[in-house]
Amino acid sequence: MDILRPAARRYSGAITRPDRWATWAPRDGDILVCTPPKSGTTWTQTMLAMLVNGGPELPAPLGAISPWVDADLGVGPAEVARTIEALPGRRVLKTHTPADGFPVWDGVTVVAVYRHPLDVFFSLRKHIANRHVGEDHPMKGPVSEALARFLDGPMDPEDLDNDALAIVVHHYLQTARSGRVPGLVLMHYADMIRDAEGTLRQLAGAAGIAVSDAAIAAIAEASGIDAMRGKAELYAPVGGTGFWKEDAAFFATGGAGNWQGQLTEADLAAYEARITALIPDPEARGWLERGAGG
Repeated sequence: MDILRPAARRYSGAITRPDRWATWAPRDGDILVCTPPKSGTTWTQTMLAMLVNGGPELPAPLGAISPWVDADLGVGPAEVARTIEALPGRRVLKTHTPADGFPVWDGVTVVAVYRHPLDVFFSLRKHIANRHVGEDHPMKGPVSEALARFLDGPMDPEDLDNDALAIVVHHYLQTARSGRVPGLVLMHYADMIRDAEGTLRQLAGAAGIAVSDAAIAAIAEASGIDAMRGKAELYAPVGGTGFWKEDAAFFATGGAGNWQGQLTEADLAAYEARITALIPDPEARGWLERGAGG
């Protein structure tokens, strides 16, 4: 595969390992889902995996057929490379790394998904509550204290897996607003909720997948949050391993606007000040928060 642009920056973290990009030898037609955490990654992977496989029944758990390419999850890189290579046909892979952190390949479709940062924050709180981590974790504190840490945290390329608004915004600016990826498929979680079938048609069109209306309807139903929660061991990352207290709780609520009514006026003022400083352009800021249909 020809590289149109090499990686321009290295990002690493507690899980993220830039050397892991070498485990994937892209094929023409491969799809890379590129999102910040808690922004619709698993949902988008599921939709695409079902589209690629021609219907709602997947041949294996999502994590087995749609690997997180640049994450160290306790499996050696050689084994990961063998696993990715053994997947038939075109593959759907995942990353949380911004687009300047990996090569842009000719023939690879990149799908980027974003979500209102305050929905990301509350989803992160539920995510941490469902993990076996200590009670001193910053996301487990009172809402205002946890939010202040989220708002004030830096964008450190060597600590990409930290929970910070600056990291979400940096991902958005380097991926969605940079023009780095030709043909980038840009989506917003709120728009996906408003029209799941339209989302599937957009994804199918961008990936060049022919699909019937009946298949679209079946996939929309099978990839809905209730359906995925009901089979959480198949869809949650590392489901069935005990990593989560409850696999089903990974799909806690979904939705958009869950933050409304949960913050004080001071919290909201602090958020507005920080997001405006990070994204001065009101149009760009508005799209990150609300999508095209907001």
